[in-house]
Amino acid sequence: MSHAVDALKLAVEFEKQALEKYKEAIPHVTNKQTRQAVEKYASEKNEQIDSLHWMIMAEAGQLETEEAPVAEEGAPKAGKCPFTGQLAEMGVDISKMGDMSNMAEMMKGMSKDETKS
Repeated sequence: MSHAVDALKLAVEFEKQALEKYKEAIPHVTNKQTRQAVEKYASEKNEQIDSLHWMIMAEAGQLETEEAPVAEEGAPKAGKCPFTGQLAEMGVDISKMGDMSNMAEMMKGMSKDETKS
């Protein structure tokens, strides 16, 4: 077993201990907002534990992964976003989506207002 898997398993144990402490505290919390926050943390911690279990399985090679769909040219047609290929066909470069400074450039010609002026 790899060092990464061992480290992730240890992390799961720490996350479980933290979750138990959150659950232990909830019945004793008197402030409504604090209670909601602690309940939210407990819920998020539970999701983190589930995610870590999947990461461990993936790192240990226990998950079968699907290959990205291949276009006719032999290159993957879509990235992480399932709509990347469709957006590219519409002329939208999804790789620029994270950088909002390019938003005007990406939206150029897409606005109905521009055609009126």
